[in-house]
Amino acid sequence: WKKGGTEIQGATNATYSYVPANGDAITCVLTSNANCATGNPATSNAVIMTVNPLLPVSVSITENQNSVCAGISVTFTASPTNGGSNPAYQWKKGGTEISGATNATYSYVPANGDQITCVLTSNANCATGNPATSNAVIMTVYPLLPVSVSIAENQNNICAGTSVTFTASPTNGGSNPAYQWKKGGTEIPGATNSTYTYVPANGDAITCVLTSNAICASGNPATSNSIFMTVNPLLPVSISVAANQNNVCAGTSVTFTASPTNGGSNPAYQWKKGGTEIPGATNATYAYVPANGDAITCVLTSNAACATSNPATSNAVIMTVYPLLPVSVSITENQNNVCAGTSVTYTASPTNGGSNPAYQWKKGGTEIPGATNATYAYVPANGDAITCVLTSNAICATGNPATSNAVIMTVSPLLPVSISIAENQNSVCAGTSVTFIASPTNGGSNPAYQWNKGGTVISGATNATYSYVPTNGDQITCVLTSNANCATGNPATSNSIFMTINPLLPVSVSIVASANPVSSGTSVYYTAIPVNGGSTPSYQWRVNTTNAGSNNPGYSYIPVNGDAIECILTSNLSCIVGNPATSNIIIMTVTDTPETTTVTGSVYGTVCYDATQTINVAGNGTTFIVNSGGIVTMIAGQVIHYFPGTTIQSGVSMWGYIAPDGPFCQTPVVPAVVTSDEEIPLITEQSAFKIYPNPTTNNFILELKGEVTTDEVTVDVCGMRGEKALSKVLSGERKHEFSLSERTVGVYFIRVICGNKAETVKIIKQ
Repeated sequence: WKKGGTEIQGATNATYSYVPANGDAITCVLTSNANCATGNPATSNAVIMTVNPLLPVSVSITENQNSVCAGISVTFTASPTNGGSNPAYQWKKGGTEISGATNATYSYVPANGDQITCVLTSNANCATGNPATSNAVIMTVYPLLPVSVSIAENQNNICAGTSVTFTASPTNGGSNPAYQWKKGGTEIPGATNSTYTYVPANGDAITCVLTSNAICASGNPATSNSIFMTVNPLLPVSISVAANQNNVCAGTSVTFTASPTNGGSNPAYQWKKGGTEIPGATNATYAYVPANGDAITCVLTSNAACATSNPATSNAVIMTVYPLLPVSVSITENQNNVCAGTSVTYTASPTNGGSNPAYQWKKGGTEIPGATNATYAYVPANGDAITCVLTSNAICATGNPATSNAVIMTVSPLLPVSISIAENQNSVCAGTSVTFIASPTNGGSNPAYQWNKGGTVISGATNATYSYVPTNGDQITCVLTSNANCATGNPATSNSIFMTINPLLPVSVSIVASANPVSSGTSVYYTAIPVNGGSTPSYQWRVNTTNAGSNNPGYSYIPVNGDAIECILTSNLSCIVGNPATSNIIIMTVTDTPETTTVTGSVYGTVCYDATQTINVAGNGTTFIVNSGGIVTMIAGQVIHYFPGTTIQSGVSMWGYIAPDGPFCQTPVVPAVVTSDEEIPLITEQSAFKIYPNPTTNNFILELKGEVTTDEVTVDVCGMRGEKALSKVLSGERKHEFSLSERTVGVYFIRVICGNKAETVKIIKQ
């Protein structure tokens, strides 16, 4: 036998016994004596020993509290050692098993001296000392001490303002009882002693709460009995006196009566006049005949309990004693010598009328119904006599009621004021002065005038006449302020005059030609277009400043080149200016260019075709061929027809455009293919400027070349008839954009003047 591979001395039998240690490895080597044995000797399998240690079992217990008050539940807890996976507990009291107490904890209400233990039975392997009994816990249980407190006051049923001391008597308060006094159930701050002193109010309920520090105190904290305070109010003694009448007439007897407050069951009185005791005046009333200004008081001595301010002196009654007052009244009017229909106010001035005098106005001695105020207003008639009767409510009034003086009225008749105005002329031409005249009625000796225009005052226009230059629609009025006596409707406003002003009409005339330029020998018809010519305008045509033609709006003749045509218009309208008016001048261009040109054949090189009216290209079985390298320009006054048979080869440029007023092929333009803003070559190589794009839809740019040295360049853009469309002076500007957006489609000429050099180029607006 071997242990851990080491032979065990003497262990040579088929069995082997020993006390193993944990982890011992036991094997056995067999040596056979059999014949032909192989694998001899042979070693057995190994047995690995598991040896568990011995586990001593124990248990200790603790309580969650001790030295407790009677009735308090205490919990005991067992703490096992080597209790195994399922330890068993048995709690005991005084060595006796407690039925059902088999858990690791146990709770109950102990009695003083109870001895608690617990027995642990372990299910652990190799447990020793099993079962084990715990330590013993001896319980200390104190009896309960009921806490209470009673309080008492040193006095009650007291007068307001008296201090009272309250004393608490505790039961089981402990070695250091705590007190909290309360009033009406509310804690009194700082009132924490066994006594409490304060000045109570009636009905105050005082209690005290005792908090005991005794062990096992019950009913803690405890609230005392309530003490309800009876506090009698202080009775301030006072007295008021009143006279049965005041503001009396001299010689009237007055009785004074005292009204006591808190006088008690047997009050004592002493009346005084001017602060001096009145002998024998010791009753609650006192009567005498006062003089004006007497001051009567009374002194009250009370016999009531808790009385304060005793004795008390009353208010002083200052006597007003009136003398006898004679009553009278006088009246005045606010105006007299008045106009008919004018309201007049009469005012009564009373003497000794009292606080609420009564009035009755009379006219001619007869009462006027409802006229009972201190003033009376009405519209009088001439000769009316007004009086007033005053009834006074003053004390001690004599001669009451009293009648006033009489006011006799003078009333003048009314004079209605009016005014009318007229103008010296209307429906006049603009700029004409007009005079307005006012005619007053009842204006008085010194009438005042104020002229208005459109309801607005015209400064300084204050005379009976007014002159100015009106505008159409002006509304003129005049306000008259009369100084006549009894004028009515004053101030008065006149009738309105509305001015009609005819505007000044500028006369002008423009002329147009039926054609320009034209071929030599062509008759041209000129038409005058009048502005403000009237119903029968007069015309005078002029050729080269010489009168020609008759008095008609149209004129026809055969011009020669350079003729200057104009027309003079004389209008028959009124309110016109610039009459007679001279028209624009048409400079005629007469050329040898045919009216109609027919183009056929084959073209090489640069060719220009023109016609004042129509160009027909090919047609009627003919052909027109522009060969490679050819440059063709066609300029017509009205239309160009390209008929079948018109052919252009690659590399050809053919340009046709309409120029109603020329020029034609005298200054042909070399065309170019234009895309976007690509520049078009001008007429001459030596041009000092360039324009692009050309043609254009709206704007074009004029750019000066480097050869231009002048700082000021004049640019004029004119239409085909010579009218100026745009004009611009470029000062130090080399490049400028012009707009033709407001111009019609057609051909325009751009004339550029640089110093002493002038150039013209044509541009087309599409």
